Amino acid sequence: MLIYGVHPCEEMLQNRPDRVLAIQIARADSPNLAKIRELAARHAKVITRVEPAALDALAEGGNHQGVVLETAPFNYAHLDELLAKLADKPRACFVVLEQVQDPGNLGAILRSAAAMGVDAVLIPKDRAVAVTPAVIRASAGLAYSVAVARVTNVARSLQTLREHNFWAVAATAEGATDLWDIDLDMRVALVLGGEHGGIRRLVAENCDFRARIPMAQGVESLNVASAASIFLYELRRQWHKAAAPKVE
Repeated sequence: MLIYGVHPCEEMLQNRPDRVLAIQIARADSPNLAKIRELAARHAKVITRVEPAALDALAEGGNHQGVVLETAPFNYAHLDELLAKLADKPRACFVVLEQVQDPGNLGAILRSAAAMGVDAVLIPKDRAVAVTPAVIRASAGLAYSVAVARVTNVARSLQTLREHNFWAVAATAEGATDLWDIDLDMRVALVLGGEHGGIRRLVAENCDFRARIPMAQGVESLNVASAASIFLYELRRQWHKAAAPKVE
């Protein structure tokens, strides 16, 4: 996979240098690339200097700003292996995404998932964005830090999670309870809908709880990436509080 642009490449080298295979920068020196060179030296990565036309070709017309990274292929996880690995964890979290199609949203969700210690993210194989270079850029390279499984049928996969003692929580305003009023100290499968259709009926029917984010009057909704961050923060907050030693 190819990542380009100064800021995305800096973040990739900072967060997951182990996944960087090659670095190409413009032959002409530029102060904008100073941090790239510093990070490459810190992590013992070889830099190849090339003509701008070569970078143009690699980025396929994208704004590369004089730098292109080649990163390792993204390897998807398998749901059954993830469930076996998490079998004995009293607290675990899957984020289950329904038809998220925008690379920026998926990348932002993966970044939040990495920050909040999510165990895995499930995405559909059809009618949803896969983990592409654009997604990795949006995740600041942290897509490589989260297990992602692609599934054929979200509703069936959600049922499998419930059979393995996960409680399914649908992020929706319809018939929902305020997020902070739900006890999340458990194994959670957080279900988030796509940008256009939200959570489909069949998937919602496979959920144990419906949770909404309390918002100020006049604000109806947030985009899926923003909502994911809030849900995951509340989940982590409750887990931290439940695990803290009780003060007599």
